[in-house]
Parts: sequence; C-alpha cells; structure tokens
Amino acid sequence: MEKNRLSNRIVLCIIVLFAAVVLTGCAVLTSSQVREVDKFAQASNEYTELPGTLANAYGVLLRNNKLLAVSRYEYGKSDAEGRIDTAKSNKAWDELRRAYEIEKEFNMAGKRMDGALTVLKDYSDILSILVSDDYSSALSESTEKLGESLDSGIDSYNDRFSSEKPMKKVGGLIAQSVRAAGGIYLRHRQIKILRDTLKAADPLISDLMDEIKDIALNQLKLAFDNYERNYLGKEFKSVANNSRRLPVTAIQFVYDDLSRVREASLLSDQIANAAGTYRLAHQRLVEKTRQRMDLKSAIVEIKALNKEIKEARKVKKNIEK
Repeated sequence: MEKNRLSNRIVLCIIVLFAAVVLTGCAVLTSSQVREVDKFAQASNEYTELPGTLANAYGVLLRNNKLLAVSRYEYGKSDAEGRIDTAKSNKAWDELRRAYEIEKEFNMAGKRMDGALTVLKDYSDILSILVSDDYSSALSESTEKLGESLDSGIDSYNDRFSSEKPMKKVGGLIAQSVRAAGGIYLRHRQIKILRDTLKAADPLISDLMDEIKDIALNQLKLAFDNYERNYLGKEFKSVANNSRRLPVTAIQFVYDDLSRVREASLLSDQIANAAGTYRLAHQRLVEKTRQRMDLKSAIVEIKALNKEIKEARKVKKNIEK
C-alpha cells in the first residue's frame, strides 16, 4: 500500500515536471521579451494620439483665414447711381465658399487618417491585453472581440479608402488563435496568442504604416504648405495694404498662424518618419518573439520609435498652445 502511494507520487511529479518543461520551453516568453512588447504597445497608443492634432490645427487655420479674408474689405458703399455696391460682399462670399471646399477636401484626408488610426488603436489595445499581468479568461474573450472589431475597422477602411488595394484582415486569425489555445494553461495561452497575433498582424502593420505615411506627407503636409504659400501670406498682405497701419494684435494673430502652420508641417514629417520606424520595430518584435530568449538589451527600433514619438509630442504641445 505504501509502495503504491510512493509510486503514484513519483508518477505525478514526473507528469508535473514534464508539463512544466513543455510549457516553459516551447512557448512561454521571457520577461524581457514581454517587457519589449509592452513598451511597443505603449508607444503605439501614444502614436495614435498625434495625427488628430493636425486636423484640429488646420481647422483653426481655416477659421482664421476666413476672418482675415472678410476683414480686408469695406462693405455697403454706393455706386455713382446711388445703389449699394455688392462686388466686395460677393467676392468675400466666394472666398468663404472656397475655404469651405478646401476644408472639405482636408476633412476627407482627416477621415482617412482617422480610419487608419482606428484600426491601429484596436491593434494596440489587443497587445495591451496580451501583456497584462492580470490576464484571465475574460480578457481572452475581450481579445477575441477586439479581433472582430479590428476586422470591422479594416473592412470599413477598405470600402471607403482602399478598395483597389485592400488591407488584409487579421482579426479572424487572432480569434482563431484564442479559440485554439482554449485548453492550455492560462499563462502559456496568453503568450501563444501574443506571439500568433504579432506574426499575423505584421503584413497589416506594413500596409497601415504605408497609408499613414502617404496621408501625412502627400495630403496633410501639402495642405499646410499650400496654406502658408497661397493663403496666409496673401491675406496678410492684402489686409496690410488695405489698412495701411495694423494694430499689434493683428500682427500677432498672423504670426501665431504662421507658427502653427510650420509646426503642423513639421509634425506631418515626424508622423510619417515614425510610421517607418513603427514598421521596423514591429518586424523586429516578431523576430525577437519567435522563440524564448533573454533579450540582453532593449530592441533598438522600439527605442528609436519612443524617441521619435517623444519629439513629436513636443511639437504637438506647441501647436496646441
């Protein structure tokens, strides 16, 4: 009887040790690997907050341009026959309509950027869950739901902005990984889903960063540069010539706009540059999590991404002053 009990204990210990070796050796990442994923997820969340500043800045610029445009004329003068001369008011109205058209064109770029960032935000949220110290079955279900939300965002973006070259959906693959890992030890399941998610999402991240870079450089930056070249300077000179003498408040008004438009142009560059770094950092993260290893130092590309985001946030604050 005593021999049987001892034999059962030995067998049980062997089973437990074997399971621990399999689960630890095959899939569970080291704390240094998880830490780098966490850093990347945090950087990703911070990155999604930057582009919205561009839309807000351009809205302020357009508003100010309207104020300048309609302030340079004198209205209500009578012509030689005593009738009200409507030429100036008609011209001012045409300028307001043109400003609306420019704002509408920019809004399409802004909506395109918002659509791309919605997809990126869902992905960042998934990564944040998968590196949580409090991972649970409930969070596992949240990951699956976020995967569905991710695909919904991709579908919406493809329909509106990228129908000719649609971005690949990955939410289904993430949900599949969650379900496939259903019976595995919780911590092991968490890391397996994380690793599968990083690998599945890499093509999406590459496409997404191409989109963000294109919007930032070929639409937003061009809009800001065009505003300074064809609107702000033109309106200031016109107001100055009509007024002959300008109060310091008017000069400060235009100077603030000049500062805002140049900072926004700089931020467009920074967002585009960080998109390239984001792509590289994600690729390196996939490589560094393929197998269990101790990372002796931080992943260089993630450090670079954090640095670029930090610099961009300084410019963002300057614009929002």
